[in-house]
Amino acid sequence: MTWRGPVVLVLLLVLGAGAGFGASWSRSGDQPLDGVAAPIVAASPSLPVDPRPELFPDPDFPALEPGIELVDQRVGTGDFGISLQVPAGWRFTTNSLTEWQWRPPDFTTFGYYMRVEQVISNRRSIAWTLDRRIDELEEDEQSVQIKSQSGGRLHYTYVTSNHLRHGFLAWLDLTGSDNAQVEIAVTGRAADVPGMSELIGRVADSMRLGRAKQPAEGAS
Repeated sequence: MTWRGPVVLVLLLVLGAGAGFGASWSRSGDQPLDGVAAPIVAASPSLPVDPRPELFPDPDFPALEPGIELVDQRVGTGDFGISLQVPAGWRFTTNSLTEWQWRPPDFTTFGYYMRVEQVISNRRSIAWTLDRRIDELEEDEQSVQIKSQSGGRLHYTYVTSNHLRHGFLAWLDLTGSDNAQVEIAVTGRAADVPGMSELIGRVADSMRLGRAKQPAEGAS
């Protein structure tokens, strides 16, 4: 009865094909009818996304207005000193040998303030410094968003202690070397944006590097 072997083999193949078709048909209920593969949502994403934090109201006090009075001031010493104009009446503090800060007399937490720093020793171009600062902000701050950047200036937002903050940064080449020598920063609330944008431009335009000019001999 040598014919039984081939018959059994054929039956097994038919049953196997039928089982495979049935399994395939049963799974087809989870697939789109048009034959296009549907994306599978991961149960546990490998890169979790931090939700935007709840934002608290900003402190309620008058906004920084454009056109505030500025006065002359000099910081630093010798050839690396800086002459600039700063807001009249703001409190001045020295953060380090190369960094200074100004705050209004009625400053409160999450208010506005200005900072100036010498960055001559970095010997990096303004474009490189701006790109590097964006990387640092995204590493160090929460919910950073770049609002605008051009001409060595940056406007960005971030969240700290559940408060939305606006930051303006500007880098200046005061010697024609194409390297950034000075960084100016103004930080505040959304309500302060027009005043901060105008202030950082005026301070940048007033800034000079080097020794203070001596009065002409014989001048009274």
